[in-house]
Amino acid sequence: MDKPTKKKPKYHELVLNRLKVKYGVSQRFITMSIGGDRDSETSESIKKDYLVMVRSVIDHLKGL
Repeated sequence: MDKPTKKKPKYHELVLNRLKVKYGVSQRFITMSIGGDRDSETSESIKKDYLVMVRSVIDHLKGL
C-alpha cells in the first residue's frame, strides 16, 4: 500500500522575507501563522498582511 502524501504549501518567498523583517519573527512562525497553526494577535496581523502583499504582487505582475 502506498502512503498518501501531503503537499507542502508554497508561499511567496519575497513576501515572507518582508514580513520577517517587519515583525521580527522567524520564517517558521510566519508560515505557521498563515497556515492557521497560531492564534495570537501578531499571527492574525501577519496573515492579513501576507494576503494583501501577495495580491499586490500578483496585480503588479499582471500589469507587466
